[in-house]
Amino acid sequence: MTALELLPLAAGWVGHACIWTAVLNNLYGRPITKTFLKPWRAFTGLMILAYPVLVLPLVAATGFEGLGGAFGDGWTYASAGYAVVCLIVGVLVFPAITFARLARRRPAAVLSERSEVVDYRKELGPAVLGSGNWKWAAHLPLNDCFRVEYTDLELAVRGAPAAWDGLTILFISDTHFYGSPGRPYYDAVFDRLAAGPQPDLVILGGDYLDKDCYHEWIQPLFGRLTAAAGKFAVLGNHDDSHDATRVRKELEAAGCTVLGNGWREITLRGERCVVVGNESPWYRPEPDLSAAPADVFRLCVSHTPDNFYWGQRNKIGLMVCGHVHGGQIRLPVIGSIFVPSVYGRRFDQGVFAEGGLVMAVGRGLSGKEPLRFSCKPQVLRITLRPRA
Repeated sequence: MTALELLPLAAGWVGHACIWTAVLNNLYGRPITKTFLKPWRAFTGLMILAYPVLVLPLVAATGFEGLGGAFGDGWTYASAGYAVVCLIVGVLVFPAITFARLARRRPAAVLSERSEVVDYRKELGPAVLGSGNWKWAAHLPLNDCFRVEYTDLELAVRGAPAAWDGLTILFISDTHFYGSPGRPYYDAVFDRLAAGPQPDLVILGGDYLDKDCYHEWIQPLFGRLTAAAGKFAVLGNHDDSHDATRVRKELEAAGCTVLGNGWREITLRGERCVVVGNESPWYRPEPDLSAAPADVFRLCVSHTPDNFYWGQRNKIGLMVCGHVHGGQIRLPVIGSIFVPSVYGRRFDQGVFAEGGLVMAVGRGLSGKEPLRFSCKPQVLRITLRPRA
């Protein structure tokens, strides 16, 4: 087999991996039990690795003389057709999507963006490792799991009152307390945020823990944060597996208003505002805004960015989200791979603006597994600029 003959095999393998990863991403964006998702994730990995085994008999049958030989030799139309689909995805669809992502322009709503990175492993030493089951993964070369990026975003938001010019929102999500990173890492992050300029709002995007014993971290850490106009929170899909009722109580004890799938009307700098929480699809029913005032700006915190189009339909002006972690592992040029979203990689990180809605997606502070490659943990500080 020559190198030239290997090219179709390699391209088909890429397409095969894209198809199975897209299915996995879609399933992880839905409210499906972990008892199904975990084995399915392992099965997906095996299926991706098995591609050469699946197609080599086809290759042997055709002798690289075309797929028509395969049909003639008794291969089913379905298996040969799948090989063709994989080849098309690998050669055309995947490169086209990658190019479109690379060519995507920054939304006009982003007026400025600047970041500062703090390497807590360098500052705190081995204490940041903690004692989690995945502690060993933190030692992998190039792992960015302790290098936190503090991002300041200046966003132009249509419909925001003029009095909100310069209004600040501190957004934190996906702490995923699970032992690694250890408590010193979170203490350092929250101490820095508490010592910084006080924002008008603190908003928390869910997925606080992955083990029941870490409920006790919620109140002392999030309780350190203060805000001029209040702290608001929603839960994420991981919280649902760890006594969601207690998570809500711990957040309330930390001074947060837990929105759930609901809304509150508040006053910000003398202007009315509807603050909306959206924990769907993992918690039902989804928010009902039929009784919310229609002439008031709507600010939403949604655990997942998959609620982007729901936000458009419900006249949300600004939405902040977490959940997808930027994919946690990002490859040069290609970017993210595994993104738990029904839309795949579409909303993996950054700012998206369309149909009157501006959505900021943060990468979160951690993950159940301390693995971050070219995808640093992130805290967002958003400054609003009203736009006519």
